[in-house]
Amino acid sequence: MRILPLSEFKEIFKKEYEQYCILLDKAQSKQQAIMENDIDELAEIVSYEQEIIELIEELESKRHSFLNDFAAEKKAADTEFSFAELMAFMPEEREGMQELKADFLTVLDQLQQINEENKQLIEDSLKISEYSLELIRQAVGKENVYSKKDKSDSLRQTNHIINKKI
Repeated sequence: MRILPLSEFKEIFKKEYEQYCILLDKAQSKQQAIMENDIDELAEIVSYEQEIIELIEELESKRHSFLNDFAAEKKAADTEFSFAELMAFMPEEREGMQELKADFLTVLDQLQQINEENKQLIEDSLKISEYSLELIRQAVGKENVYSKKDKSDSLRQTNHIINKKI
């Protein structure tokens, strides 16, 4: 078991924060794409977000591994090691790390809020789409649209919105 220096923990934590900031930016872009109904842009953003999430998972794994190893070295292996306890070993870094933690928590809150808003936008879009489809189904069932009978201009009953012959 090799313990990373505390400076490496700080770098891991900082990189993880930076990736969450990028993820927040992408969530905001995704919100705009949802509102503009830009499916291609949305697909591109979701794909990029997946790459960011994979990187965040790697960094988070490294951070947890570091904390577990550090806790095993400094305390009994079966106890949890808190951020505050880690700061006791980094007195010169305490203020900067606490600011970084506060910024990190703020970004996580903002990300959660935007994700909730995006979820609601998507649900609303689906409701509108379902309503529109139901209106179309009802319209098709009541009268005919764009079909001819025996070269006359009268309409006839059909199950299609637009006659394929047109």
